[in-house]
Amino acid sequence: MIQGLVLACLLAIAATATSAQNLRVRSGEHDGYTRLVVQVPGGAEWNLRQLRNAAELNVPVEGAVYETGSVFDRLSENRLTSVSQTQPGDALALTFGCDCVARAFLHRGTMVVIDIAPGQFTPPPASLPQTWSGDKSADPKLPTGIPSSALALPLWDLSRRDLESQLMSRILQGVDRDVVDLDLSDVGPRPSTAMGPLRIPKDLTSNLQVTSVLDELRGLGGMTEPRINPIPACITDAELDFDAWSGTQPFDHQVARLRTGLFQEFDRIQPDSAMKLAKLYTYNSFGAEAVQVLNLLSEQSKAKDRIAAIAYVMDDRPIPEPNPFANQQRCDGDAALWAVLTEQELQPEANLNVIEQSFVGLPPHLRHLFGPALVDTLVKADKLEASRRVLRAVERLDAGNRPELGLARAKISDTAGDDVIAKTLLSDVATSSQAAKDSALALARLIEKRWSDRGAVSRQNLDLAAAYAVELRRSELGPMMARSHALALSLNQEFSDAISLIRSSPEDKDWRRTHDQVLQVLADRADDVTFLHHALNLSPKTRDQLSLEAAITLSERLAALGFAQQAFALANRPKDTVRRGDRARLRAHAAILNARPRQALLEVSDDETDEARQIRAQALVQAGDYAQAATVLRQMGQVDAAARYFWLAGLTDEAGAAGKFGNLARLGLALGQSIERTPEKPLADATALLEESRQARGLITDLLNAAGETTE
Repeated sequence: MIQGLVLACLLAIAATATSAQNLRVRSGEHDGYTRLVVQVPGGAEWNLRQLRNAAELNVPVEGAVYETGSVFDRLSENRLTSVSQTQPGDALALTFGCDCVARAFLHRGTMVVIDIAPGQFTPPPASLPQTWSGDKSADPKLPTGIPSSALALPLWDLSRRDLESQLMSRILQGVDRDVVDLDLSDVGPRPSTAMGPLRIPKDLTSNLQVTSVLDELRGLGGMTEPRINPIPACITDAELDFDAWSGTQPFDHQVARLRTGLFQEFDRIQPDSAMKLAKLYTYNSFGAEAVQVLNLLSEQSKAKDRIAAIAYVMDDRPIPEPNPFANQQRCDGDAALWAVLTEQELQPEANLNVIEQSFVGLPPHLRHLFGPALVDTLVKADKLEASRRVLRAVERLDAGNRPELGLARAKISDTAGDDVIAKTLLSDVATSSQAAKDSALALARLIEKRWSDRGAVSRQNLDLAAAYAVELRRSELGPMMARSHALALSLNQEFSDAISLIRSSPEDKDWRRTHDQVLQVLADRADDVTFLHHALNLSPKTRDQLSLEAAITLSERLAALGFAQQAFALANRPKDTVRRGDRARLRAHAAILNARPRQALLEVSDDETDEARQIRAQALVQAGDYAQAATVLRQMGQVDAAARYFWLAGLTDEAGAAGKFGNLARLGLALGQSIERTPEKPLADATALLEESRQARGLITDLLNAAGETTE
């Protein structure tokens, strides 16, 4: 019996575990495309539906929930504007901010990789599959003889099974026509035989053409071989030999010796001395000096490119393409560490243990230099334990409270969900005077977190943001601090100053995002007059450029204040393709405000949420259909309200079921009963009339009391 109970518990746990799964979604920017990676269970089916400037990923796993909280942390382009899921188990909706198309493939059996790149969407013909699919069931057979002009996508983009089926059907057709045979050669090596010239009979007339199944295959078009990017071989530690880039002598002695031998006669460069000097500068974190020495060399080499890449990343400068450490994070040597530091993104195949070991093996001054950047990369990849180990390796070298280390601690705490600790650390770094750059970054992130939880910004931090915006206005941090200042003003309900600052700024995607954030705070916090002053004065161009979240937030506030036309316009923008239910409910609410109940019913006809049912009941009441409105309210559990509308509809039997309006219905029925008269007995008839009058006065009193209770 105990064994049976244990087995039942295990089965229940297994059923619970499989009933709902979280599918993590990661992102990254690449040259020319944006990549999303969705972790799916092994062997799960999937398909990607292509839409105009949008796509939908469907993984038919019961209760699947896509974790999209960190998707936009690494995205800098506007190819992807929103990701959303209506409810667990539904598809993941992707909205593009450009004329883009999406391609997808399955990597390692558990990762669906979606690449979003600029392209023109062309609806495929009905004969072609319209989704990218990982379905293991039988794929639909393609029709034979498809002209190349009818293909919206090259045939290579179809699944391997489709191509195999197509080719096999063609071969079998050739066998039926005696064009080819199925005589297979024995297993083993055999020489290839060149195809001889095609012999055409001389007596054929010019209006005849001889073709075969092989000729038909040529008409498929687009069946080109893919561009295969071979994975480069790993750079070994012996080949890189980073530890030997500096000798044991003092740094200045080594520099003097190498500089002395840098030039030969006639001022010609000694390549060997130049390479050694560049390595020495790089090892001691003099990146700019190393690049200057490398520029003296005219010949390109792999060693020169690797030194230059490390030197550039030391000075936080963009690395020239191609990156010599690309596709090296999977390797078992120091190249994996330099690949992470130069690419600034942790790849799924990264060898994390080797990367940490290589970092610990760096000299102390390089651990100081690269530690915060490596922690930031690991935090973005959600490798919190690894980031803590790297941070501890740096803290062991320096007991001081360096601002960059405090900023790294805040990032780890924020990703781990420790908001209080993260805000405290960011506040400490923001008010530190040791490093203006790190303090400014910490302040910008603190203001962003305050916006996320709709908190307030202290007057000290607001003044500090204004000071940084002026002080760093000519630096690369200037635009970011100006945007942080505008956001801080809105959080302190200084909306006029914030919007004035935004209107005087450049119209780029970063400022548009800040404008959206300010308007959302405006809708949440501003009083009615201030909100209407700014919300009703938005230009048509600004309304069209609003993000979906900002448009919905403004529409909800406008609808609540009774501005139906403006609320409807924000909820009915043609470019919005996600959050259809929210937008439909807002349009229905606006329709009710405009006394158009039938339109409201159409908007929420397929919506079964409680909010939609409430809107449906209001529309039915406005249309005068009290009985149907009462039925909807009763389904929602609002018994008293349902009884009231049943009573108004004259359905006293339904209204009398329960509640205060049941009393009204019963009293109404009692008052409506006819009086039996006995004219042949005048005295008895008069006595009965007096009794009926007394009872009627009592019922009227009870009716008035019941009506008073319903209005309380």
